[in-house]
Amino acid sequence: MYMHARRLLLTIGLALAFTLVFTDRGSPQSLGDLARSERERGQSQPRKAKKVYTNDDFPARAPTQEEQTLALHPPPAPEADKPKKEDPVELEKRWRQRFAVARARLREAEQRCWQTRIQTVFVGGSGLRHMQTGSVIPVPKQVRECVETEELRQAGRALADLEEELRRAGLPPGWARE
Repeated sequence: MYMHARRLLLTIGLALAFTLVFTDRGSPQSLGDLARSERERGQSQPRKAKKVYTNDDFPARAPTQEEQTLALHPPPAPEADKPKKEDPVELEKRWRQRFAVARARLREAEQRCWQTRIQTVFVGGSGLRHMQTGSVIPVPKQVRECVETEELRQAGRALADLEEELRRAGLPPGWARE
């Protein structure tokens, strides 16, 4: 029993020692006190000097006589650079003509894409049994079909690009119609 009492006293003593060592003996610091102490700490430390640039840090260069003259009297803009006011009627006429040419190319390409082919059509009955008995007659027939060519694709793409150009120019979409 003596041994148990000694162990108990040792455990209580250690617990008391830890409590005294690791507990805060004073009152807790308020947020205002903490902010004040941080401000004082910041003021006590030396601040880094910031570099201030002045005109003396940059090389001085006086404008030449030519630069001064150009600044006071800029040369007149050439006639080619000035935007001309276009007549809206003439502008519409040009756009409608461009669309007419593009549509004509598309029509010509469509006409050239048609090909005549011969297909076999079975007349009489239907199914495999009728073909074996001979009651179905194969008849060749001429058929016209449009085969898409590169020329047709390019003509269609050119018309679509022209419509997009008209849209981006901000002009009326009615100018694209026939």
